Amino acid sequence: MKNSSARSNSRIIYLSVGSMLLGVLFIDIYGIIVKFLGDTYSTNQMVLFRNMFAIIPLLALIFYTNENLKIFNNLTKRFVILCFIRGLCFLFMNVFYFIAINNMDFATASTLTFSATFFIVILSIFFLNDRVGIYRWSAVIIGFVGVAMIMKPTSDVFSYYSIYPLMVGFLYAIAIIILKFIPEKNSTAKIQFYSLIASIIGAVILLVITFDNKFIQSFQDLLMLISIGILGGSAGILFIYSYRLIEASKLAVFEYLAIPSSFFLGWLFFDEAPIDQLFPGVLGIILAGMIIIWRDKRKKKTLRVSKKVY
Repeated sequence: MKNSSARSNSRIIYLSVGSMLLGVLFIDIYGIIVKFLGDTYSTNQMVLFRNMFAIIPLLALIFYTNENLKIFNNLTKRFVILCFIRGLCFLFMNVFYFIAINNMDFATASTLTFSATFFIVILSIFFLNDRVGIYRWSAVIIGFVGVAMIMKPTSDVFSYYSIYPLMVGFLYAIAIIILKFIPEKNSTAKIQFYSLIASIIGAVILLVITFDNKFIQSFQDLLMLISIGILGGSAGILFIYSYRLIEASKLAVFEYLAIPSSFFLGWLFFDEAPIDQLFPGVLGIILAGMIIIWRDKRKKKTLRVSKKVY
């Protein structure tokens, strides 16, 4: 029985880690496509495709989980408003991320988005009344020092475009905090569906009010634009799936594999190798993330022990 249980646990871990790594790869691939098409199509055009065609993997998930009509049941005004705000967060995350990777080295822009971890800690104090001790405050400080070292705000190489991935991290943190206010009875697919609808509506409005859009120039470009949405939507589902299988503290470390992955792909496709830009700041970001993950894991372990004792 123990061997069977061990094999089952190992299978779950492999599935979870595999899903996370595949999601990271999907995000990097669609980022490469966005950067490749950035000189031809406007940011708002690509954002519309990113959100509109993300509905394909989401609908597949809805049908697979037999939720079909359930996503239309028990809707409340609070739920719709929270999903709408969350959808707008993801919409502008796309806008800012696309601007960043089209005007910066791919790996540098991707690395700076990891500031989301520190923003989550800070926002949790104000909105969730979370107590933050010395370990997590130290992680936040170390992380932002790492961010500052990458941005180099006092040097000649500083670019205002580096602010955009920080805004991506901030908006992602807001989207995570919002989830805490949505009742658990609402499924992931249901939350994703209404958030995505809000993103699509916002993307259409942005496209209508801008005038730098172009007609799709080839069938190949159309396929690449569609793939942005499918890859992005699939990545989101894979992340949700992986985090539901095992504890976040055991899995979050694998997200940092996106840093070497984005570096390799940026070098492979665009001949970028921003080593001087990334180091040593990237080590501070990774160290800060590890401290937060370690602290959360230790905190959960302490709570479990307390429950057994009392």
